[in-house]
Amino acid sequence: MKTQLILAAALLVSTTVSAQSNSYFSKDNKIESKLCVLSANEGFTAARKVAAQHGVFLSRFSSSILCNGEDIRDIAKKETANKVTKAKVEVFAKDAQQETQLCLTALKQGLAPVRQKLGNVDSLKCNGQTVTEFVKRYQNAAI
Repeated sequence: MKTQLILAAALLVSTTVSAQSNSYFSKDNKIESKLCVLSANEGFTAARKVAAQHGVFLSRFSSSILCNGEDIRDIAKKETANKVTKAKVEVFAKDAQQETQLCLTALKQGLAPVRQKLGNVDSLKCNGQTVTEFVKRYQNAAI
């Protein structure tokens, strides 16, 4: 069964997911406070640029300013880690052929039900790939 299966697979949508949406602000007008806020909201590099304009040196390698008892570099790292970019893939059937439905079954339930139906899963092609490669590639996709 060497049927070439066409699945319209990949509605690739990049979305930005924020784990926490913290908003930092300064209680006073000190440059150090402003740098802490800038580091948390826009990153350490932005804070270094503004610091240089005010004659303050921020080191990438050693502690220089503490923000609420925490190193300014650590605050920037935490906020950068909270902003994660993920790609979402949606898989859907382009037609109602049996092979197409078997490919979707393999994604949803694994290869065992497909093996029971076909016997030899290597004969099934999904988007030009063997069904095993297809499942490995799209197993976490939205169906």
